[in-house]
Amino acid sequence: MKTAFFATIILFTAFTTRAQTSFHVQGGIDLGIPVHNLYGTSIGLGVDLTGIYMLSNEAALTGDFGYTALLSKHREDAATNLLPLRIGLRYYPSGNFFVAGKIGAGFISNPGTSSITTTAYSFGLGFNASQRVEIGGSYDGYSKNGSVGLINFRLGYRFN
Repeated sequence: MKTAFFATIILFTAFTTRAQTSFHVQGGIDLGIPVHNLYGTSIGLGVDLTGIYMLSNEAALTGDFGYTALLSKHREDAATNLLPLRIGLRYYPSGNFFVAGKIGAGFISNPGTSSITTTAYSFGLGFNASQRVEIGGSYDGYSKNGSVGLINFRLGYRFN
């Protein structure tokens, strides 16, 4: 966990030292619906922090770190925790609409078992509703000797 935190700090520091005006920081809240190999879970609730470095009006590099708790269908069971650390690309084909893809490391933990490190990936669509508000949806997957996935709906707020 410390490694992921320090990697995130280094990623955001590297982006912000290059260009202050082309770099944006967003915080987001996520609602996830488990769709692949997450049978004991009902819904996912999460938060994320995203850095966006605009390469041009049509393209951007991204880096994100998040936390999602997948709530259990059974009250007595604890939540499954997902922690992605990813980099990615965004393409803006028209104005405020974008398509995005991300890849990186994902950490999955269940209480009572050891956590595992996986390949985390995501692809999705989004729309900048205003200068500060973003709405999006994506498929988020985690793969290692099999895979799990969820459909994620995100509401983001740009801080700068």
